Amino acid sequence: MIIALIKILVSVYIMWKISSSFDLAANFLTKEWGEGLKGPTVNAVASSLPELLISFMFLFYFGDLEGFSAGYATIIGSSIFNIACIPVISFLVVYLSKKHLKFEVDKSIVIQDGTFLLLSIILLSIGLLFGVNKFLAISLILLYVVYVYFIYNKRKGYHSVSPKINLEDKFSRGKNSYINSIINLRLFNVLGLSKLTKTNSWIVIIISVLLIGGSCWLLIEVVETISKDYGVNLFVSAFFIAAIASSIPDTILSVKDAENEKFADSFSNSYGSNIFDICIGIGLPVLIYTLIYGPIQTDIPIERLSLLGLGDYILNGNIILWSVILLFIFTTLISIIYYYYKLTIKTSIIILLLYLAFIISLIIF
Repeated sequence: MIIALIKILVSVYIMWKISSSFDLAANFLTKEWGEGLKGPTVNAVASSLPELLISFMFLFYFGDLEGFSAGYATIIGSSIFNIACIPVISFLVVYLSKKHLKFEVDKSIVIQDGTFLLLSIILLSIGLLFGVNKFLAISLILLYVVYVYFIYNKRKGYHSVSPKINLEDKFSRGKNSYINSIINLRLFNVLGLSKLTKTNSWIVIIISVLLIGGSCWLLIEVVETISKDYGVNLFVSAFFIAAIASSIPDTILSVKDAENEKFADSFSNSYGSNIFDICIGIGLPVLIYTLIYGPIQTDIPIERLSLLGLGDYILNGNIILWSVILLFIFTTLISIIYYYYKLTIKTSIIILLLYLAFIISLIIF
């Protein structure tokens, strides 16, 4: 168990630290893009790359239902954690530090991104009913394309008055001692690069993806080990380990944004990441897999924790379908709270209780 814990910590640390180098390289390559386009594309990929890679690895390593269910559980677990815990944790950090007593929630993000998030969950639910195949995958990917188009046209002028990030300054600030750069995985400095170029940015992105992929593989090994040692299904261990571990780097970045009074950035990442996770994190691996191997059979029962055995009487014990229904219900409830109420200690407790209720509902099924 100690070795498993060390692997989880190493994996989270790599995903957290390498994201800065990936983000800097990706932003340089897309510096001509407007913020309205970069947000749901470049920024979404940067924050959700671990979930996407984990979904790919689970599906192609274990194959068919077992691999799909583990990747799916990672996405579902990450999604509910993102919208329930990340904004609340960010708020509590700035509240308890007494820097701010309120955390501004952008209601337009709740409406716009919340609508697309619920649409993606509905589309996923329909797909699970009729079969996990290339048509479901294509539909999810197309929905994300529509989302990007909508957000680009809706928000392309939002940041026009905000000062743009000076990438060269950001690059210069990363130039610390070589040992410090290695510890913090600042790849541009580790590679001895003196300036930002398209060539070295692509090199950094490739190395970043490889390192994040390695850290994701560590998580998958832990999930597989715990699944075998404790006799639980991959779905369950992936939901509790891979999902939360892959969301910790996002949490840290959102907390930093909140501490720097970038409340909109801190909050918006939660919804945008979820849409990317469901539409691309599930859609892209499923599309490639089903084109090669054919549809994934989801009518085979998956072993459940089943503490109360509700699944014996509901949905024929289909925990995959049950989990996506729960995700829709709790996403709706949490979004209503964000829209109508400010984040306070009271609403934070309510949201965390809803997150706990989601987990309990999954366990007792």
